[in-house]
Amino acid sequence: MGSTPVAGELLAIGELDPGRIALEFRAPNLIAALRPGHALHLVRPESGGYRVRRVAPVSRVDLLRGSVEVALQPRADGGQDALAGLRIGEVIELIGPIGQPILINKATMRLLLIADGEGFAWVRALAIAATSAGVSVTMLQQAETAADLPPASLLPDVVEIVVATSDGSIGHRGTVADLLAEYVSWADQAVVAGAADIRAAATSAALRRRTADRTTASGKPARTRTTPAGNRAPWLQALLAHEIGCGIGACGGCTVATRAGQVRLCREGPAVDATGSASKGGA
Repeated sequence: MGSTPVAGELLAIGELDPGRIALEFRAPNLIAALRPGHALHLVRPESGGYRVRRVAPVSRVDLLRGSVEVALQPRADGGQDALAGLRIGEVIELIGPIGQPILINKATMRLLLIADGEGFAWVRALAIAATSAGVSVTMLQQAETAADLPPASLLPDVVEIVVATSDGSIGHRGTVADLLAEYVSWADQAVVAGAADIRAAATSAALRRRTADRTTASGKPARTRTTPAGNRAPWLQALLAHEIGCGIGACGGCTVATRAGQVRLCREGPAVDATGSASKGGA
C-alpha cells in the first residue's frame, strides 16, 4: 500500500454540508505531512476479514489538537458503509498522504476558489492555509438552494464568500459561471473543485483570461510577461474528486485523461492544470 497505516482515534463527527460527514481523527504522527489537496485512505476491518476502504479529502488540520479532519464523501451508489457509522473513540487505520498538494505560487496574494458542495471539502483546507499565510481569498460557491450550502463558519472570517444558487434563495440566481468574469481578472491564481459543469466554466474563464493577457486593448499582441521567480504553478488548477484502489499508482483505477495526457490522481493529482500549461502533473 505504500505508506504505513497510522492509528486514528475518532474525536468528533460533524457535517460540511448536507450529506457530507466530517470526521476528525487524532493522528499526531501523520498531520505534519498533510497539505491542502491531500487525501487519506480510511480503513476499517469488518467481520469475515473484509476491510472497508474509502478515500477522504483532508479538509482541515489542527496542529494544536494533533488532529486531521476528513470529509467522508457520499458513495456513488447512494448506499452507506460501516465508516458512516463510526462512533467517538473508535480507532481505525489512516493511510496517506495520497496525492500531491495544491501548488500556490510564492507571488500569489489573491486566490480565487470555485466550488460546489462536492468540491468544498477539497478546497476548505486551502482556504484556511492561504489566509493564515496572508493571502486574500475569495470563494465562489454554487448550490441548488441555500439549504445545500456549507455553513460560512467553516471558513475563516476573512474569506470573502460569494454565493450563486439555482433557485435564487440566497446570493446570485444562477451559477458561478455568471460571476467568473468579474473575479478572474482580480485573482493571481484560482482553484476549482466540483462537478464537471463547474470545472468546465472555470476552465473557459481561465482560457479567456489567458487570451486577454496576450492581447492589448488595441487588439495587437501584448509583450510577453516575465514570470516572477517562484511562479511554477498554473493559473487554474482543477481538483478531481476520486476513488482510489491501491493509492500508489499501480492499479490504474484513478487514471484520468487530461489536456496533458493520462494522470494518476493518487500520484500526480488530484490537482491538475486545467488549461494545459506547464504544471506539476498535467491537465
